[in-house]
Amino acid sequence: MLPSATKKNFLIFWLSGWALFCCIVALEPPQPPGITGFDMEAHRMAGSAETVNTIHAYWQGEGVYNRALWSLVVDMLFITAISIGGILGGRLLQQNEAKTVRFIGLVAIAAHAVFWLVDYGETLSQLVQMVHGQGYDILAGIAAFMRPIKLLVFLIGFLALVIGYGASRILSTTGQSKP
Repeated sequence: MLPSATKKNFLIFWLSGWALFCCIVALEPPQPPGITGFDMEAHRMAGSAETVNTIHAYWQGEGVYNRALWSLVVDMLFITAISIGGILGGRLLQQNEAKTVRFIGLVAIAAHAVFWLVDYGETLSQLVQMVHGQGYDILAGIAAFMRPIKLLVFLIGFLALVIGYGASRILSTTGQSKP
């Protein structure tokens, strides 16, 4: 059950999500200078057990394996917070009098719900491989497949919230709609 759609709850979850995102960025192993393919992005897009195992071996050798593991744990928290925040934001937009703003709210809800599911699939696939200390072709494939979908629906959800709140603000200042 989600919390009630209040502006306060929306802001708590949405801003907590962005704070967690900053933690993820700080925790993820950095891309080594002059070498490509050993950062978390490479892990997400690996697509095969062999590539995942190569990345894991590199992280072990550099002493950043646990850091990468913790970044995935925090990523799960981020996914939850930002998704709940986005859904609550969409529900708030649906309370608007303007049909267009209500529709944009529905788009935000749908996009964040899909993002939640797809990004969980991607991140859990990575997390299982990290916990087991080895790559699995099926999980590496799932993570690589989910990545572009999650990016697309996240962008749609984010833009829906920005556009919806912008439209709501404009309509409320012109007297055409109550926010």
